[in-house]
Amino acid sequence: MTRLVEALRTLGLEGRVGISGRWVELKGERCRVYVAAAPRNAEFYTWCDDPKERTVEHYSDPIAAIEAGLRRAAGRSGGGHVDG
Repeated sequence: MTRLVEALRTLGLEGRVGISGRWVELKGERCRVYVAAAPRNAEFYTWCDDPKERTVEHYSDPIAAIEAGLRRAAGRSGGGHVDG
């Protein structure tokens, strides 16, 4: 199981998971949220399909990436974070 799928389960969320477990798609309040793992699962990228929220954000923790994406999809601030 990938770190991304583990994070999804830890948060108690359901979403569409890619065959390899390297990306997930979640339904947010306003739009869909996508989180993808970079090679070696060391970095995670999140974005929304809302035209106003399409900026890709980088995180080193999959839980932080999922939570930030869902905040953006709800129209709440919390985006723009780059860690690592």
